[in-house]
Amino acid sequence: MGGIEIKVATGADVVALARLMAELGYPTSPGEMAARLERLSGREEYATFVADENGSLAGMIGLSLSPTLYRDDLDGAIVALVVSSNFRGRGIGGLLIDHGERWLYDRGARLVTVKPSARRDDAHRLYKRCGYEHTGLRFTKVLEGLGG
Repeated sequence: MGGIEIKVATGADVVALARLMAELGYPTSPGEMAARLERLSGREEYATFVADENGSLAGMIGLSLSPTLYRDDLDGAIVALVVSSNFRGRGIGGLLIDHGERWLYDRGARLVTVKPSARRDDAHRLYKRCGYEHTGLRFTKVLEGLGG
């Protein structure tokens, strides 16, 4: 895809990454994004890549690897994926997924999962086009007030 470069997210990307998180439905300040990237930096089991088009951040993908009790291989996960509304419909989501899958595979993952929100029909269509199967549902719970 001409003009799109997939690269590792850096501190220089925090303002644009915060804007992308807000588009995804998670209002985030640049300071919060900087702290999150810092927390993840140097961790080999986590990666954040951005799609850059001529200096504009078009999208991002966050990935993680983890060992499991039920398989010998590592499990891979897409933990965040968003393409800016200004760049949608141009194949950037698929490009980010392809890049992420290669990164996961090269590090030992043979399975990748993603848990998009039930309300994100456009994301569901993208994942299906990329070969992902709907294999279940998720339950979530906010943990508050458990401090001892």
